[in-house]
Amino acid sequence: MPAFEAELLKGFASLAFGASNTEAIKVFGNAEANEEMEAIDGSKSAIWHYWSKGFTLFFDGPQTNRFCCAEIDKSVELKLFEKTIFSLSPDQLKKLLVENGFKEMEEEMHEWGEKRITFDDAMADFYFVNQTLVSVNYSASKSL
Repeated sequence: MPAFEAELLKGFASLAFGASNTEAIKVFGNAEANEEMEAIDGSKSAIWHYWSKGFTLFFDGPQTNRFCCAEIDKSVELKLFEKTIFSLSPDQLKKLLVENGFKEMEEEMHEWGEKRITFDDAMADFYFVNQTLVSVNYSASKSL
């Protein structure tokens, strides 16, 4: 499988945040599973799972058709600022983001053993288990 580029606040691979679900199909093909989620405020999101490719795409908007968030797991060769990130330690990841202008960081250790490092100014969450990055979730800078 080819490497994918994470472009914080902009998009995933060649799919820009705000792109339609039709554009997502052109880039990645049909999802293996789709579901709809309703938020507390009644808004709806479509969730497209690409299990065999190692990522999930989220779509918001009036008809849940605008790409707004990507969740990528460690099975993917994911590059961020030209570095493959699933091999980075928490300290290396934090340094990479700070060097690229992101500074609003917080960390939380969950009771089940997962550590979350969030960069609010990047709209990104990085999840570690035993010092190993296992998933990344990042989204558009504003609602679409």
